[in-house]
Amino acid sequence: MPNRSPKTDHLNRQVPTWLHMPTKPIRVPIALIEQIESYARMLDKSGLPELETEPKQSQPKGIKTDVMTYFGIKPSISELGWAVIRGSEGQHPCVDGVIQTDSKQAIASRLAEIELDLSLLLKQFQPTRVVLENPFVNLEYKNTTSKTLQCLGVVQATVYRQCGVAPVLLYAATWKSHIDSPKATREDLAFSVRLLFGLDRLSLNASVDAVAIAYAGFCGLGIQ
Repeated sequence: MPNRSPKTDHLNRQVPTWLHMPTKPIRVPIALIEQIESYARMLDKSGLPELETEPKQSQPKGIKTDVMTYFGIKPSISELGWAVIRGSEGQHPCVDGVIQTDSKQAIASRLAEIELDLSLLLKQFQPTRVVLENPFVNLEYKNTTSKTLQCLGVVQATVYRQCGVAPVLLYAATWKSHIDSPKATREDLAFSVRLLFGLDRLSLNASVDAVAIAYAGFCGLGIQ
């Protein structure tokens, strides 16, 4: 039968040593008991840390932020144009240049040079997005088409390895229409680019195309 009038006066009353109550028994690895208890005691004495009410969500790669960096590429095995546009809406300073290879060298050597130079540029500028012209394939000029496609493959592989994202591909008529007209010449494009970016001088080479390509991507063309 239960003792309904137990004598407890002679028993020592247990006083909890934890400042934060109540406590709860938990299952933890035996090998970690001392470390876990030590850390819990430290938290109990110093006070509970402020907990975030809502978890912070990381920014997905390739999504526009306040400051964006877009890298435009005009693929060519002889003169590859590149350009970088970095900034926020309404402010977009640009840097541009070309990667030239020697036509007397073997194709493999020229492609390796493009890969190396492009890797260094991507590592330096760390673009948010890479926008690449998708060249028109003319089967009547098999030799030129073959070199262009090989260059395109090397560029895409280099971009993916360095940036972890696939480049956005735009046909020439698409990015040209964005800044001028589908049949705009390089001179036309250079004029529009100078006005757009407030440039006094601009080299009339493949970098002009690359600037226009980067700007098309900057404005959201081809990006879903």
